[in-house]
Amino acid sequence: MTSLLETMARYEMTASWAVWPPSASYERTSDISFPAGVLDGVLHARSVILGLNPGESSIERRPWQNFHTAGKHNDHFLAEAFRDTPHWGAYMTDLLTEVNSKSATVDLSGETIGRDVAVLVEQLQSLGAADPLFIVIGTKAAKAFIEHEPVLADAVGLSRPRWVVVPHYSAANGRIHGNSPEKYRRLVLEAVNDTH
Repeated sequence: MTSLLETMARYEMTASWAVWPPSASYERTSDISFPAGVLDGVLHARSVILGLNPGESSIERRPWQNFHTAGKHNDHFLAEAFRDTPHWGAYMTDLLTEVNSKSATVDLSGETIGRDVAVLVEQLQSLGAADPLFIVIGTKAAKAFIEHEPVLADAVGLSRPRWVVVPHYSAANGRIHGNSPEKYRRLVLEAVNDTH
């Protein structure tokens, strides 16, 4: 049987999975690289975590590295938020393909979003996501998700997908999460327990 990692390999440079090296908690100095080793039985399509677009990275991208960059990217907030939850092992990707850390300058034109949502639809169909809970990161991603909800619903064969929006984990959103991974975890868990 083909593993999900093998099935989704063509997206390994832009997507990832909500799994990090084991830790009691995740802080800025934690190892949050994508873990090597056997992940059969861990990875799943019950939830799909969606960001707006990949951020720029000063380090060379490696397979499944998106959402696993240490330091200023605050990716350790995601590791802490999903630690010991049913969403550990979920597929993680972005609505848009544009690599840009400045969300204010991301191309949100209908043409661009439509093209990139088609790429997301391909990913969902390859993943075999039947009725995933979409965990959408941030208000800009949520706005784009809402606009394209019918297309995404059709891709997974549903009249309406289950989804929830969680705050963005970036340092720029510190007024919401207080730059605390623990507070961010609480906010995410509260949101996820209140799904649409």
